[in-house]
Amino acid sequence: MRPSIIVTLALSNLVQALDLTSLTQFLIQRADAEFPTLKGMGQDIYDNPELGRAEFHAHDLAVNHFSSLHGWKVTPHAYSLETAYSFLFEHRPEGFHGELKTIGILAEYDALTGINGGSAHACGHNLIATNAWTVGILASQALVHYNIPGILQIVGCPDEENASGKHDLEVNGAFDGFELAFMAHPTSASSVQVMEGRINSFYTMTGATHAEAVKKAYSAMVTIDQIHDDLPGTGSTAVSIANIGDYATNVVQQNISLGFAGAEKRTVQQIVSELLGSGNFPKVNATITEDQDGVVLAALGPGGHASESTRGALELTTATFEALSDDSSITYFLPGNTTFKQYDITCDMRTRYTTDLAPLAEFVDKAIGSLAHGVSHDIVYPSLEIIPSLANAFVNLIETPEYGLTDFVIGPDIAASTDASWCELPVLDPETHELLSVKRAVLHANYRICEKVPGALCAFNHEPLFHNVSGTDFAYDQTKIVARAEAQLIIEALSNDTFYEELTALVV
Repeated sequence: MRPSIIVTLALSNLVQALDLTSLTQFLIQRADAEFPTLKGMGQDIYDNPELGRAEFHAHDLAVNHFSSLHGWKVTPHAYSLETAYSFLFEHRPEGFHGELKTIGILAEYDALTGINGGSAHACGHNLIATNAWTVGILASQALVHYNIPGILQIVGCPDEENASGKHDLEVNGAFDGFELAFMAHPTSASSVQVMEGRINSFYTMTGATHAEAVKKAYSAMVTIDQIHDDLPGTGSTAVSIANIGDYATNVVQQNISLGFAGAEKRTVQQIVSELLGSGNFPKVNATITEDQDGVVLAALGPGGHASESTRGALELTTATFEALSDDSSITYFLPGNTTFKQYDITCDMRTRYTTDLAPLAEFVDKAIGSLAHGVSHDIVYPSLEIIPSLANAFVNLIETPEYGLTDFVIGPDIAASTDASWCELPVLDPETHELLSVKRAVLHANYRICEKVPGALCAFNHEPLFHNVSGTDFAYDQTKIVARAEAQLIIEALSNDTFYEELTALVV
């Protein structure tokens, strides 16, 4: 058992002692009462996936619910973003005239495209939103029940996946009111870990003919594949994405086709057979046919997260192109669309330290060289660092019998990224990489939603199957537990100045 907390509040000239030993049980009771409704809202978002900056249904769902709750100040379309929102709850005990601390709670609710031919919650943001709402409501009720002074702010954060919505929220002042924030992210294993930095390069390939544009694009993707072992930085990756059809900048494409004019069908079949037989393209299937333009390779892969460097459908077509590229009699085409003369690709790049992102992008851009007619970059996702005091407090709490999640670990680093780093904004020593300070202390708890029973569904984020996992009752049950734990930490922080100062010691 964790030690009980005795809180002292200066109420006018009276010091009142509050025993919070019952807090955990109070939160259990309130979660049992509130979560069915919040779970239903999460399921509604799950059933109606919306892409970043277009999450209108998810936005309205949350706004309407919190507008119906007593004590919440609701701001829709907040911070100049149509699908952002801010929900504020303040409790000031009678006679308390001190400054109220504010704690932030971050919600996400955008879906992914390119999942089984459409949009889906294959990263579980339906659960992130559900967690945030639950944390906020439980913590607000505890503030009132225990008469603790404090302010809670739930910030609805659009477009985490592609265009760094939290960057815009930071610029527009959404996080200015607090120095401590909580969120939780579903995944395949439970941990509080570093999330790596990310940047995308967008390359425009043009040609005098369709075939020339396709050849340049595939030559560039071969180059990206070949330089993998030479990338600067720590733990760096670079993954190609073809900007055609239903694609996203951080999702491994499932379906890719490439045509070969002037090639023999049996030659393509032999190359593809050897590639698939090498074991380097697990779970990738291919069919080879002919149409009026030539031989067509249609590859179907497992999809997945760009940070995993999955050898999927696009990589199979790229390797087949590379095997035939010395034959000048062969030209290339995209089946069903042989008229365009521009082919854009994205290179999704990750590295451990934010300071290495610019050199990494410069290295890849230089390698692509004159193949690209133009190049641009998106907003950097800085690395997200672990706040030791915050991580330890969360893990120590959630492994207690009252919570029962005993498989949480702190670390290791992960190549996946998050724009929650724009809320944290860490500063590291350029030589030692020691964490020196943060603008805000952020807990980004990654929690397991794969059930540990034989035959249970399990996948990693952005894989199509993760969409199925994120809709299970077990996933919501785990979300409920994590939300209780985060709500408890918030109440402890608002009721204990020493604990709050420990959690925010790195904030400058």
